Amino acid sequence: MARIKLSKNFYLDEYIPKDLYNKFSHKTHILTGLIDKRLIESDQALRDHFGPININTWHTGGDRMWSGLRTSDNSYFSQTSQHTYGRASDKIFKNATAQEVREYIKKYWQKLGIKCIEENVSWVHSDIRFIKNQKKLLIVYP
Repeated sequence: MARIKLSKNFYLDEYIPKDLYNKFSHKTHILTGLIDKRLIESDQALRDHFGPININTWHTGGDRMWSGLRTSDNSYFSQTSQHTYGRASDKIFKNATAQEVREYIKKYWQKLGIKCIEENVSWVHSDIRFIKNQKKLLIVYP
């Protein structure tokens, strides 16, 4: 099956786990409906600034499969995680450290549409959750 492009640089398989992708590959409208468009837009903005990003890599032969949407059949699943609702991704940047990217997000979170990041991890978690009357970036710790 041909890869489904979601933005200038991102494909659907980068957000969907392999088994779910294969199960519904003939109904891509179902799969695209599971990922919030705002997440793709914020990830694309980070990609435009920092260069190549890895989210899920299973489609290109890598082992990352749960860095976008997470379903209940996975050990990383949490009912309250933004990953469960297609509003979060964990990214590894080729040309920048996770901390460099987090510092950039802290400055430009509103412009990027990012509402929350995770600190003290080797990847960049960002999400676009709803936070009423948000005045500052939410920073969470594992």
